[in-house]
Amino acid sequence: MISINKLEAEKRKIVKNCKKCDGRGCGVCFGYCSYLDQVAEVEIPVDYWYRKMEDFYGDELFKKDIINYMNNLDDEFCKGFTLCFTGSRGTGKTMAACCILKQAMLKGYTAHYTTMVEAVSKLLAPDSYMFRKSLKFYDFFVIDEVDQRFFPSPGSRELYGNHFENILRSRTQNRLPTIMCTNSGDVDQIFAGGFQKSFKSLKSQFVKFLRVSGIDARAGKEKI
Repeated sequence: MISINKLEAEKRKIVKNCKKCDGRGCGVCFGYCSYLDQVAEVEIPVDYWYRKMEDFYGDELFKKDIINYMNNLDDEFCKGFTLCFTGSRGTGKTMAACCILKQAMLKGYTAHYTTMVEAVSKLLAPDSYMFRKSLKFYDFFVIDEVDQRFFPSPGSRELYGNHFENILRSRTQNRLPTIMCTNSGDVDQIFAGGFQKSFKSLKSQFVKFLRVSGIDARAGKEKI
């Protein structure tokens, strides 16, 4: 959930810095404000609202793949594959996933961003029915930080896997694109029990892996 105050502050900044109207308010800056409303509704983190894949300076092959995916979004939507971005921290996986969501949003598709921890909290909540139902119908869905460190025991991994299996299977069977981002080199080991076996079966048919090389850009002066 994006802070309403943060959203309104960003919109005020857009109007204030608009060179078209010098802060008085016009169609141009109001158009950008409407865009921010949509990005906030998709729940894309604020840090990725203004970033573009054209400015990505990491793995060039990965950048090319993502831009090609975005340029052929309608075809990719029809194919409905699940994408899994794997690589170390700070290599641009989240940025790429968010750029795809923004492109989907601009083309009129429904989209949603969440992290594994957020998804787990909502899936295990007493009123989780509507959340689970909505995840099955978003046109494009990103689940970030799919990481074993959030589930230290086999029991916790299996508990989450049992909840998430139904969503992932429903999305793959209905050919709805899902994007998972993980720092793990072996995705099979993230989950446990029955879901681990199910995921192995699903990935052979519906999952495409894109490995992102590079170093953690957050450790240097530049930032992805």
